Amino acid sequence: MKQYRTREGDVTGADTRTQLTTVGSETAPGPLLVPQKATHIIGVIASHISSMAAATGYSAFLRIEGAGLKNGPETLAIGAGGMAVATGGNGAVKPVYIPLNLEVIPGQEIQLFAEMAGTDVGLISVNATLVFADGLPSGESLNKTFTVEGDITTADTKTNLTTQGSVSAPSPVTPPNATKIRRIVVAATSEGLADGACNLFLRLGGNAVQGGEQVLSIGACARIAVQTGSDAAPQVVNATVLDNLDIEVSASDTLSVAAEAGGTDTGTVHVVVTLIYE
Repeated sequence: MKQYRTREGDVTGADTRTQLTTVGSETAPGPLLVPQKATHIIGVIASHISSMAAATGYSAFLRIEGAGLKNGPETLAIGAGGMAVATGGNGAVKPVYIPLNLEVIPGQEIQLFAEMAGTDVGLISVNATLVFADGLPSGESLNKTFTVEGDITTADTKTNLTTQGSVSAPSPVTPPNATKIRRIVVAATSEGLADGACNLFLRLGGNAVQGGEQVLSIGACARIAVQTGSDAAPQVVNATVLDNLDIEVSASDTLSVAAEAGGTDTGTVHVVVTLIYE
């Protein structure tokens, strides 16, 4: 049996933890309680969009917190975007489904918060659905998450991702029972303030990574100036889930996360990454 619970809202400042408390016409739906028969969250459905009100860029992530989580809070990358101009824009994104196995306590509250990192683009609207179930999917194990974000300001430059919005120094130490990175959730793009094209990739290293540094493609972005009098289109991406990666790690060891834009600068690239351990 599965059950679904949703909250949504707007984030209006960079690096500001903002609770999602409404469901459209339901302005006061009350606390989001774990259903009585639920034992796990087995997935999150999420999407976001920016107001495109400033010529800059951002990344976005979701915080899952509260007494209903048996093993503590988790964070998830949900998107990134940017605008070359603030006088016009039009965009839409489809939701992303993120498989995620978290143990929950029936009847206890879960709180959802969203956050915008990078720079203030006016606001981002975020909606998220928790998928509850009465057991884990066959063959699945419990997860822990680790999320970091950062800005790449120069092409062909390895950039360490070490912050998490309002959390300036999240711990890079792997969980005490982790054996592998099962999934990576990632979003990356630029505001397109300069002409060019670049390929985006992620670097995972440190003592915790058993096979040495792992390098993964995470996307690409480009921009060319529009003709006089026209407005450049926004760059908006929802997160991508890279599943079944099975990158072996050692528990309670240090891991490093870095990103890079290969090619030509297209303005600042904003990256947010979630590692899902099991």
